Amino acid sequence: MLSMHLRQLFRKPLRTILYFMVLVILTAFFCASLNLYMNSQYNLRLADETYTTIAIMELYADVDSYGNLISNITKADDYAGYYALTVYGYDLEPIINAPSVKKYELRARYGAFSENNIAKKMDENIRGLIVPYYNEDVLHFKLNIDNNTMLDPYNAGQEITPNLTPNGFALPDLVLRGIYSDREKHWLISFVFDVIDTATDAFLTKDKNAGRINAGVDISGEYIFEHYTDALKKLNYTDPSQNYVYLEPDVEYIGVIRALHGNAGRCEFGTEMLGKNTITQMFFEADVFFTKPAYRYQKGRNANQEFVGKIYTEEHPFWLYKYEDVENDPELKEKYEQISRAYHINSRSFGVTTTNDITGIPAFNLGNMFIREGHAISDEEFASGAKVCMISKEQAVVQNWKVGQKINFNFYEYGFFTNATFWSSQLSPRYTYTDPNHFFDSGEYEVVGIYDVRPMTGSSTISEAAISVPWNTIYIPEKSLENAPAEENRPVTGALLTIWLENGKIEPFIERMNELGITGAKQGDYEARFTFYDQGYSRIQPSLEALSGTAELLLILSSSLLVIAALLLAFFYAQSQKQSIGTMRLLGCSKARAFAAVMLSALIIAVTGALIGAAIGHALTAGVGESIMASANQTPEEFLAFSAYLAESTQVEVEFALGADASVSLLTCLAALGLFIAGTLVFVIRYLGRGPRELLPRAGE
Repeated sequence: MLSMHLRQLFRKPLRTILYFMVLVILTAFFCASLNLYMNSQYNLRLADETYTTIAIMELYADVDSYGNLISNITKADDYAGYYALTVYGYDLEPIINAPSVKKYELRARYGAFSENNIAKKMDENIRGLIVPYYNEDVLHFKLNIDNNTMLDPYNAGQEITPNLTPNGFALPDLVLRGIYSDREKHWLISFVFDVIDTATDAFLTKDKNAGRINAGVDISGEYIFEHYTDALKKLNYTDPSQNYVYLEPDVEYIGVIRALHGNAGRCEFGTEMLGKNTITQMFFEADVFFTKPAYRYQKGRNANQEFVGKIYTEEHPFWLYKYEDVENDPELKEKYEQISRAYHINSRSFGVTTTNDITGIPAFNLGNMFIREGHAISDEEFASGAKVCMISKEQAVVQNWKVGQKINFNFYEYGFFTNATFWSSQLSPRYTYTDPNHFFDSGEYEVVGIYDVRPMTGSSTISEAAISVPWNTIYIPEKSLENAPAEENRPVTGALLTIWLENGKIEPFIERMNELGITGAKQGDYEARFTFYDQGYSRIQPSLEALSGTAELLLILSSSLLVIAALLLAFFYAQSQKQSIGTMRLLGCSKARAFAAVMLSALIIAVTGALIGAAIGHALTAGVGESIMASANQTPEEFLAFSAYLAESTQVEVEFALGADASVSLLTCLAALGLFIAGTLVFVIRYLGRGPRELLPRAGE
């Protein structure tokens, strides 16, 4: 009976083929659309987890040379220009509370004093020479005749003491330093200093042979003579037209110096001046402790750049005294002690930047900053406030620090720093406090990672200073500091502020900033300029959205068609088997056998059609997906108007899903099969409930 029914099934092959082909098409359509939809959802999640969109903000305004806002530049006497500024007290609330913002970070910079580590750098003039980073010191010394006496290269067998005059050793004004004269050889001044003590013990020490050092003193200008008359007279300087002060042999002196390394090779007599890894030139000049630092903006070589300038005050002591005079003057002695202590701390100070998330550091976000050794500070270390740090490759070399090294730091605030200067490649923390214990926190930090920075590539509207990483930056978790100053006291600058946005929400964010009036140039106020880095998300966003939208539409359409068409197909198939069921019943076939015969035929059609359809849909998925994404890549360039244009090397590479998943394709096969079989089952059971003759065609039908 079953074989007879199967033969009857194929007596009308066109009808059977029609059922089969409809089921194949429905299944293939549903299979491809469901796979595309699953791919689109996976790709959106993958992109959101992989890509990070950050905004870097700089504040611009018309300012004078000290950064004060100017409301009317036509009436300004001291107009410096339209600059990117470091701003204290700027209200970030409207920005960080914008709907598109996920989070933000305003990083902090501090000085970190480490007693056992003198801060060092590579010498700018001599390749491979490592020298102290800071070149200021307070020098307690004397000049004795024995050390300064040498054989006269111009008169064989005779000894001379260069620079020694009846008034003492002639120490010249800086203007005369380096001038050579056959008549007065001491005009090219070099000395052998008998070092008694220094504030820093960084480059001149009493147990080292310093060699001959080219030296001078700042006495140029009538202002200095008028302001420091008494101090200069004690140095035998009695007239502002003089070119020298005079130092008595074997008398102890103390002075504030600035040293230079490796700039001059020999003295006037051909003697090597570099000595044993020490300085070659030094100048007695005003200290930097009693200066007042300030952000400065000016035209000229620093045009369109911010820098930190020194404003001199009335508090400076003169920069060279007899040691006895300082000891006998309590006020002067206290000032020299303050300068000495500050210089000692400075000489062992390192620039520390706090962070909660290294992905907010623009260079790291762009892929230009990477870990060379060890590991980046982990999420667990950030969350727990672990006392760990990351240092640069250059700093690891000059300080001889390695992964696993532990360093004791004492932290202090320093209020003036900037990347945007001709010193932009380094941080220079300065201790400026008279209180001997002005450290707000301390701890032993372990080096867990050494980072390196590739040169920046691509182009951007942001200043280079905002995205650069000074070579001597040490990164630590913000939570590792328990007593850090409040965030509202931190300055807002492009180098320290990072805002995280939801991927794909750059334009809504800009629209919100425009509505609030934060963007756009304004007289007497700040203009916020944003540059966005999304690691290439904006380039693939149109394709992902096109795939998602198209796949969702196709899934709705295909699933609706599958349900409706499969049920209709089941109805017509069952209707076509109505007479066969009646005939089998009249011939004595049981309901069960008739049911089995009809359903087996339906199952053959359903299984074959659904499998072939799923296979076709599975094969077509990748091609359809690629076509949709390729067409979306033709997005107008204006879509990227707010994103930074990055070189290929700075983009995140992601392998997006475009092919079909076997389990999803199998699911579509079972869905088509199930719908057709379920519909057929309902209609067949209904027919089996009737009498055999009711199923046979009546006369005239």
